[in-house]
Amino acid sequence: MFAVFSFVVQQMRNYQTALGFDTENVWIAEMDFSEENDSAILIDLQNRLRSELLAQPEIESVAFSGFVNPFDGSTWQFMSDDNGFSMNTHGVWVDENYAKTAGLTFSQGRWYTKEDFDGKYQPVVINQKLYEETFKGRNLKDSVYIINGEDSKIIGVVEHYKYHGEFSEEANVTFFGKPMELNHFSRLHIRLKGKVPPVFEAKVSKIIAEVTKRNDAIIKNLENRRVQDSKDTWVPIVALLSICGFLILNVALGLFGVLWYNINKRKAEIGLRRTLGATKSEIATQFIGEVLLVSFFGIFIGLFFAFQLPLMKVFEIENINYYYSMLFSGGLILVLVLICAFYPSRQAAKIHPALALHEE
Repeated sequence: MFAVFSFVVQQMRNYQTALGFDTENVWIAEMDFSEENDSAILIDLQNRLRSELLAQPEIESVAFSGFVNPFDGSTWQFMSDDNGFSMNTHGVWVDENYAKTAGLTFSQGRWYTKEDFDGKYQPVVINQKLYEETFKGRNLKDSVYIINGEDSKIIGVVEHYKYHGEFSEEANVTFFGKPMELNHFSRLHIRLKGKVPPVFEAKVSKIIAEVTKRNDAIIKNLENRRVQDSKDTWVPIVALLSICGFLILNVALGLFGVLWYNINKRKAEIGLRRTLGATKSEIATQFIGEVLLVSFFGIFIGLFFAFQLPLMKVFEIENINYYYSMLFSGGLILVLVLICAFYPSRQAAKIHPALALHEE
């Protein structure tokens, strides 16, 4: 039970954190520009593709990105201490239109524009988690930091960005506006104004094929990818909780039977106590108290071993998740014991003293 709750608590705490971007009415078109190395041709192709798509009344905005995108499992991570302090972040390369297309929300600052790319320093945007962990208390507005080997200015902070999925732990993220190679901008994010008929996807595919002169573009619905990604975690959660529930039911039935058997064996004791003046509530309280006392000893022993996991750091799980799972496991056991002990104890309290002594 403790192991199951540790897993479930960790996943649900991650789930409570917002994704930070929109998935409804957003598509991602995956293209391949790896064979095209002429930057002038690529810039012209991307501009024409953007213009053709924005000319469609169903499309609100479009943005290009690199290979790191939501729900695709890709990661670009780097660490450095070039600024005199340690910095660990994931890199995401997206153009100046991405904030609008993805629906990002800012806690401070703004998104970069084309004019920012003409400046002396590389413009970057970070997420709130990276700001809290590394830059809180530091001057962002007037400071220059070395990020990914370049002098950079942090011009904005987005609230959240969990691109690995709803159940993933949010990572430190830095957004870059210029890709390392222009042909890396081969993912096209398309934000629709609303629901569109299925035939519109074919129309978008045709536009991409006509502009790029390639027929290998793959269009994926971001909402469908979110649902599928979440399903991969919901399934084991439901399965583990179902197995745990079945085992708990078996334990409850066994505990109920043991209590019933013990009460029947102690009828003489119950009758004698009633004869000596014990009330029904005192009889019921005695049996419930005995069961709770034994349960507390069992829980204490279980918690002693459970506490070794966070101390020894056996798994890469935050300690708070262990503590929540201990609390839930112990609480569930106590509730289960109370439920199983309540009815037999009530029946024991109803035993007539004369009848109990006569049977003995």
